[in-house]
Amino acid sequence: MNARVIVEEYRARRNIAFDGEHPDVILADILSRPRPAAQVIVLANEKGGVGKSTIALHLCVALADAGHTVAAIDLDRRQQTLSRALVNREATARRLGIPLSLPRQQALHIPSGAILCHEISRVGWDADIIIIDVAGYDSPIARRAIAIADTLVTPVNGSFVDLDLLGRFHPLTHEVSEPGCFAVAVNELRAAREGKGLSDIDWLVVQNRLRRGPSQNRDRIEQSLQKLARSARFRVGQGLAERVAYRELFHLGLTHLDVRRIPELARTRLEANREIHTLVADLEIRPVDTGAKDVPALACA
Repeated sequence: MNARVIVEEYRARRNIAFDGEHPDVILADILSRPRPAAQVIVLANEKGGVGKSTIALHLCVALADAGHTVAAIDLDRRQQTLSRALVNREATARRLGIPLSLPRQQALHIPSGAILCHEISRVGWDADIIIIDVAGYDSPIARRAIAIADTLVTPVNGSFVDLDLLGRFHPLTHEVSEPGCFAVAVNELRAAREGKGLSDIDWLVVQNRLRRGPSQNRDRIEQSLQKLARSARFRVGQGLAERVAYRELFHLGLTHLDVRRIPELARTRLEANREIHTLVADLEIRPVDTGAKDVPALACA
């Protein structure tokens, strides 16, 4: 089932034309604007509090440590969680006198497609990877970021409340009864891209902030995610576990990958590093493009 079929079935069931702004309007707003050849990774979910900014920081650090040139854009102009974490990271590096990878970053203060594309070109002009952290609610700028994405990462916590935005289940059979509003919005944009001859958005949904150890609820969530993956067309990956250290380090702009550089900190947990590397592996990052950086909008998407 492709994105267009998913959207058409949803419209027929709800008797609506589109869920929000017409996706062709969104594509028209960004298609004519230039952008670098960097791979764009967007962290988005209409539900807040699922750990988007935490994952975004870990991706920034892990990918920079792997040799990529990374730039970050924070679309949450009120909280600026990712932006502040990266500012704190620079301050931590200066205060402790240690070498840390320092991705360029910018918070988007004016939520417009033109400004977003401008900042992507300005901050990420020579980047291999641009990471965009989207606020936890639906908005025109959030949809434009998703439309630009090469890879969309959606963290979800281990509850059916989180899954409701991806799809709804029959209360007795537990089969998927219809797609959720966020899944519809994403697939509307995918269908619009397809209509313009652009490649599909690689959509990765990751379970995040899970408590360690097996549980019946976790098994049910995993089974339900696999069902949603087939109906909404996304891949399922592994996020980060619930660890106090992630939150404590985040305040300093640090991740577990940085602990080895700071003798004063406690020893890093190998499981935490494995989680981060698994998350990066799930992204299936394409090789660094050594060709020209400036290309037409979305031409390499």
